[in-house]
Amino acid sequence: MRIFLIDFENVHSEGMIGVDNLTEEDEVAIFYSVNADSVSFEILHKLMFCKAKLSYFKIRRGGRNALDFQLATYLGYLISVRPDAQFFLISRDNGFDFAVDFWETGYVEVKPSIRRFVNVKDVLAYFAGKAKKAASSKVAEASEVGAANEVGEAGKVAETSEVGEASEAAPASVSDSDEAEVDRLLSDSKSSHELYISTVKRFGQKKGVEIYRSIKSRFFTKKTG
Repeated sequence: MRIFLIDFENVHSEGMIGVDNLTEEDEVAIFYSVNADSVSFEILHKLMFCKAKLSYFKIRRGGRNALDFQLATYLGYLISVRPDAQFFLISRDNGFDFAVDFWETGYVEVKPSIRRFVNVKDVLAYFAGKAKKAASSKVAEASEVGAANEVGEAGKVAETSEVGEASEAAPASVSDSDEAEVDRLLSDSKSSHELYISTVKRFGQKKGVEIYRSIKSRFFTKKTG
């Protein structure tokens, strides 16, 4: 759930831009005073078709920063009853950042999500950016998996091709100096493909293919023995 607390005295009608794009799950609390109690016809029309739940709070007793204090008080109340909601302060007044800092200090166990924007439209753009980033991450992840699969298939094709070419020549014998390493590869490999990759990586392309062809039968004997 997203809850918007609008400092109308500070942002006026400009802060309401985007309110018509909110959903039924959103809530909007508009704080206004005798110093700022009128909206443009354009915003009035948007409010009439706004799907979010709207609440209006008129500051009846004036004074310097009266609206700010009452809005901050209401924010604290909402956090106590809806700690899992996402709160958005719509104001240009960076004094609200001190209230946000308080909740981030860890003095209380509740850690609400609170951000300040200058209008509703910017909040929606923030969510659109997060959605786009998440979608891009999924595409990148899928691409990486696809690339990995292509590499694996390419390795299998290379194995088949190169071993086939090597089979035209007599199998190479494993030298005494390589025998210990070959035994380790035979022991560690779980499949013939893994054995092929490990052998080529260890001994190089040409020698690795020759050794693989020489020890492949030993691998199957060992696995079935």
